[in-house]
Amino acid sequence: MRFEPQKLEIIDSDPWAASAFQLSDTGERLTNLVKQAEGPAVISLTAPWGTGKTSFLDMWSASLRLDGAKVVKFSAWEVDYTHDALVALIQELSEQLTDDGDSDSRSIELIKAKGGELLRHLGPLALKALTSGLVDINGVDELTEKLVEKKLADHENAKLSATRFRESLSGYAKKLEEENNGFPLVIIVDELDRCRPNYAVELLESIKHFFNVDGVVFVIGVDIDQLGEAIKGHYGQGYDGHRYLNKFFHLQLKLPEPDLTAFCLNTIKRLSMADIFEGRGLANADRNAFSADFIARLAESYTLSLREIERLLLEAGAVYSSNPDVPPLLSRAILWLLAQKQRDTSFFESLLRQDVTVDKAWDTIQPHTKKMFRELVREEAYFRVVLTLLLEGNDGLFQLQKASNELVEQDEAPQAQVDYWTSVLGAATDLLSKRYRSNFMDQVGATISLLGYRPTSDSAPYGH
Repeated sequence: MRFEPQKLEIIDSDPWAASAFQLSDTGERLTNLVKQAEGPAVISLTAPWGTGKTSFLDMWSASLRLDGAKVVKFSAWEVDYTHDALVALIQELSEQLTDDGDSDSRSIELIKAKGGELLRHLGPLALKALTSGLVDINGVDELTEKLVEKKLADHENAKLSATRFRESLSGYAKKLEEENNGFPLVIIVDELDRCRPNYAVELLESIKHFFNVDGVVFVIGVDIDQLGEAIKGHYGQGYDGHRYLNKFFHLQLKLPEPDLTAFCLNTIKRLSMADIFEGRGLANADRNAFSADFIARLAESYTLSLREIERLLLEAGAVYSSNPDVPPLLSRAILWLLAQKQRDTSFFESLLRQDVTVDKAWDTIQPHTKKMFRELVREEAYFRVVLTLLLEGNDGLFQLQKASNELVEQDEAPQAQVDYWTSVLGAATDLLSKRYRSNFMDQVGATISLLGYRPTSDSAPYGH
């Protein structure tokens, strides 16, 4: 079991083969758009966390190179620690262009030289002047005339260096469009929304001021809502971060969300959970499995986000990893229990304390049964029996067996009722014959506590 997914292995000759979802068509459309872009362009590619945005950008950058484009891939979060976004971006630009073995080495050396000149002249004060207003003249009486002149000279030098850097970058990009199948220089920035707010803002402002030249296209992968909130936090709660982004990005695109079942299956694989979920007799899709299909139906029923689905899987995996004697048949009931933590904290706490009877719990499930069980009577009946075992143990199973037998034998009972309760009766009888222990809820609750969750009320310990 992994807590961070493994890095995707991309084949240069067939970049999209590594994709767990159908993304090549989206990549082709984005390639056509970038190739047709005239003049400078900054495009955002937004997608919620967990939808494979980084993987898409990695595969797309490989496909661009396969088509002959010159690409610089910059992971902003990986260099967030540098505290200087412009330095990191220029460094990545010069290094990656050099590593590509570009034949136009003179142009690259010129970009590196002018970039270095820009950084020398662009101290923190000058950067602030370019991004937030000119030199702060408050308190000028306290400054010597020489210091004022130096600040103004530094400002002029920084402006001149910025112009020279843009000219060198523009010259290189123009040659690329003439020689590389008409492609501009494509700079891909990823994981900006994971950066510190001030770093993210500095990087965006640097792109706007120093890279806004013909033949350079930025594609920035980001969760646009999260970035908007980060910008609001940087400038203050009264600032409209989303309006800022609308002005900054020329075009905002959205990566299509994956099919829920495909996402769940891919999450299980990339977190190396297949052995936990399927290696211990969990492959029966109708009853026991942590199947991607059931997880997707559960997520749809309770409107779980992709981030919440991954958290759900991690927590369920932790329950089974920590308690090897918990039988696989409880898997779906445990998933349902953990889904309640995402949606109704108070109800979840009551379940952990075992203050809720299985009948009351089933009342809350009833509105979701069509989606969760696809109207399959046997699947729904089996889930009800397993949930009873989890919440009330063998005593609850015995009571359920007795009640279901009475409902089956009722005079003139509707056939649908007979079919359903016959399935319940059979499953309850089967589980009672296996003589499972009755304190699984204690174990599950203790593990959730170990994971860092604590009920808000201490009125009753787990299992009492």
